[in-house]
Amino acid sequence: MRQVFSLIIPSLILFFSCSLYVDEDKPQIFFEYTDFEVLELGSSFSDILINKDGNLIFLADYSNNKVLKIKSENSMKIEDQIIIGSHPSAMDLNSQGSEIAIALEGESKIKILNVESFTVVNSLPIPLMNVNDLIFINDSTIIVSSNTDPSCISLNINDGTVKSQSVLNGELAIDRDNDILYVATTSSIKKYNWDGNGFAQDQNISDPYGFIGSINHCMYEPISNSIFLCISNKDEDSGVQHVYSYNASNMTFAGKYLTKSAGLATSVSKDGNRIFIAPQDADEIGVFIIEFDHETKLEKKYYLSAGNLTKRGLILDTDSDYLYALVHIPGDDNSFEPYNNHLFDLQRIKI
Repeated sequence: MRQVFSLIIPSLILFFSCSLYVDEDKPQIFFEYTDFEVLELGSSFSDILINKDGNLIFLADYSNNKVLKIKSENSMKIEDQIIIGSHPSAMDLNSQGSEIAIALEGESKIKILNVESFTVVNSLPIPLMNVNDLIFINDSTIIVSSNTDPSCISLNINDGTVKSQSVLNGELAIDRDNDILYVATTSSIKKYNWDGNGFAQDQNISDPYGFIGSINHCMYEPISNSIFLCISNKDEDSGVQHVYSYNASNMTFAGKYLTKSAGLATSVSKDGNRIFIAPQDADEIGVFIIEFDHETKLEKKYYLSAGNLTKRGLILDTDSDYLYALVHIPGDDNSFEPYNNHLFDLQRIKI
């Protein structure tokens, strides 16, 4: 009997001690998928554009070899789509907003797409492989960059004339009013002046980054005449925690915006005062798009995204009413397609 009691009593003590345990940890805050305005697309995208009126968004669907036209008035919806070619990697709108130039990474071609009819009006072969970026210099000429070729080319989209340019490859940004091209290379930002036929390198070059850079996004902002650079460090031991800005006139360093992880994309309001940055990493609650003040370089507001963000995946409409972000929602990889396991949707955020 003593042996029985000796077993029962410790068991009861253990039972009551466990039953009296009170969990004082506060519950985590979760945001349901339905809390966000999201257009479900479920694909991997390489570039995003918006027209001047802010009512049409264009997406380069890298996985499915498509370009999508999204109507953004009222609720977002797919208005049209077209099979464009192997792996569209970059896009740009001409100044009138009537045509889109599309670079194909999987083919040595540039496609020209009419915005209204959403049909291909020209297909132009180029002597480059693995094209990573392109941009309109004017409505008849584009500059094209490749990951594997050391220099860029210019392409006349009317007659197909190709000319090799003394421009290093990289991420492209342009001041069309003054015919100035900016190229973010892996080491620094270079500046080139267009004379109507070719580019000449400007004497002003940014200081070296101090590391081998992987360029996520580079953009020119005309009001402040600035370049914004989102960059990652290929050396995993030391991460980049800022987005950098440069004076476009002399390429001197103009400031940095603390994001605590590498910036993936940047968008700027029409007046140049509000800087919106998509960071790579989340904080304890989620992933936030950060709004900075241009003058102070300090954070002003935070906008919660529905998931992880991506390079070149952020745009602002003309009236600065809405942000559009490509978001990868955790647990949303419901595709059985090979190499298609990071699927993105389009989120609209009221600002």
